[in-house]
Amino acid sequence: MLAKFSLAALVVIAWTGTAAAQEFLCGDLPIGPVIPSPADIVKKSPADAEVAQRGAFLDIKRWQGALKSYRDCINASDDTDKRELGEAQRGGDKTDQKKIDKITAAITDLGHDWDASVDEEERVVNQFHALQVAYCGRTDVNRASCPKS
Repeated sequence: MLAKFSLAALVVIAWTGTAAAQEFLCGDLPIGPVIPSPADIVKKSPADAEVAQRGAFLDIKRWQGALKSYRDCINASDDTDKRELGEAQRGGDKTDQKKIDKITAAITDLGHDWDASVDEEERVVNQFHALQVAYCGRTDVNRASCPKS
């Protein structure tokens, strides 16, 4: 029974094509780190503010590594889909038109996933910038990590 189910699952995956299989290949967009608000940084003691600022910076660096892996996967999937699209377009029969539509939709979805990753990165950058402005605006902290003005 298990063998029949496994075979059926394999057939379904093969039948749907790689474009649909790649939809789940990259996983979900990595969730950006929680960045302390500027108000929180202002309220903290100088030592706690420095720890929070440094911790946020390190969290962002770790998250950017995961984001890079996610985007690399999107790029690889997009490249594969574009190759398959070219092959399907050269085929020219009605079956290929359905495949072309499916691959085109997958490419569009990958573009949306890429855009969502850029939006998330922008959100994180803006939050960290606000934290850094609040931190660097203080006179009682080590401002070595602050931009020189």
